[in-house]
Amino acid sequence: MSDLLCEINVSDIDLTDKRYKISFSEDDITFLAYSIKETGLVFPPVVRPLSNNNFIIVSGFNRVRALIYNNRAYDNETKILVYKTKSDATDYSCLIKSITALAFTRPLTHSELILSTRRLYRFLDKEEIAEKSSAIFNTKLTVRFIGDLLTLSALPDPALALIHSGNLSFNSAKRIASYDKETIKTFLKIFSNIKASNNIQLEIILHIREMTARDTIKPDNLFNHQEIQNILFDKNKDPGLKTKALRTWLFEQRFPTIFKTRQMVRKKITSLKFSHNIKFLPPQNFESQNVSISFTAKNYTEFETSVQCLHAALENKELKEIFNP
Repeated sequence: MSDLLCEINVSDIDLTDKRYKISFSEDDITFLAYSIKETGLVFPPVVRPLSNNNFIIVSGFNRVRALIYNNRAYDNETKILVYKTKSDATDYSCLIKSITALAFTRPLTHSELILSTRRLYRFLDKEEIAEKSSAIFNTKLTVRFIGDLLTLSALPDPALALIHSGNLSFNSAKRIASYDKETIKTFLKIFSNIKASNNIQLEIILHIREMTARDTIKPDNLFNHQEIQNILFDKNKDPGLKTKALRTWLFEQRFPTIFKTRQMVRKKITSLKFSHNIKFLPPQNFESQNVSISFTAKNYTEFETSVQCLHAALENKELKEIFNP
């Protein structure tokens, strides 16, 4: 017997019970509410009856919100159209409905996959989840990937929110998942205040781990350093600028000699006063002696000007010191 299409009172739905909610998004439902008002409800939400004659939402959380929005002055007489599961529906069957309803609408995000896998693991092992993944997630998942998802599911809930927002990449989450609880919390506090790419996040993690190992201190002690506090909680800087400032400070602290050399070389390059179309790049971290020099030219005149500028620099003392420190 399939779910029953019927009308129920909005007041009979427990909106606080989100045990089957998979999506992390709290979308603006204004347009959805307007669409329902104009064209009707195409796909009714699915609800599960409880023993106290109330209901909880299985899928369609935004649709329920939109229906309530359309009836903001609702009372006990306001009714909405829903699919009601059978009274003997199990937690497992309702969970599957909630996941598939979203997964066959759009690909699930990493945070949604993590949350879904965590809940499925109460009923299935990794191999079983992998075997059923195409039918549940609308894509094939390997046992190894499911293992990664389960590892990340053990992280504190704020980690899932950061993964969803992009502040914490999947690879960075895997990296910190093996650390102790306090260290994990420290990294979550850091990444909640900055916005960085996957590679830069991994770089920041490496810098902090190397520095704390070198100085035999805990990451939380480093986090409480006044300079880091000033960077992360500067209300005048956006997350991107905070990331840049943090990377610079961490690099300076981890490689003080290289940092000073880099600053000195940049100062000398600036003194050469090359035109904006000439790029003069010293070796990365000065691990080699190779310098990269390039320029662009739209016409012969620009080409000639750049060549003359480079030729004139040959007699510059600063240029010679860059190549022969």
